[in-house]
Amino acid sequence: MSGSVVLAPEWLGRSGLWLLDAKGRRKPVDAEDLGLSEALADRLESWMDGFDAIYDEADPARSDFAGEAERLAFEREGAALVAAIAAELGPDWRVEHDLTSWRTKVTP
Repeated sequence: MSGSVVLAPEWLGRSGLWLLDAKGRRKPVDAEDLGLSEALADRLESWMDGFDAIYDEADPARSDFAGEAERLAFEREGAALVAAIAAELGPDWRVEHDLTSWRTKVTP
């Protein structure tokens, strides 16, 4: 198996992993469907739980990290996850991240 995967956080109930089709469209995928290890799937789930925790259901546009340090820590772990995912999937996969597009999805 080979392809392109993007790590991009999405609110509530998503794994944060997306397969890219030939036209660059994203399709949600779970870590298990990619054959990632249980340890890496758990780490990804924990990262996404931290992201879901900042969601403001009453006013999604206000959803944000408490401060710059928290945002940077989230982005660092995202970059580390991309490296770990790439290592597990192997050289036939392209693995990238998009850690900022979620901000445009909450802007009114």
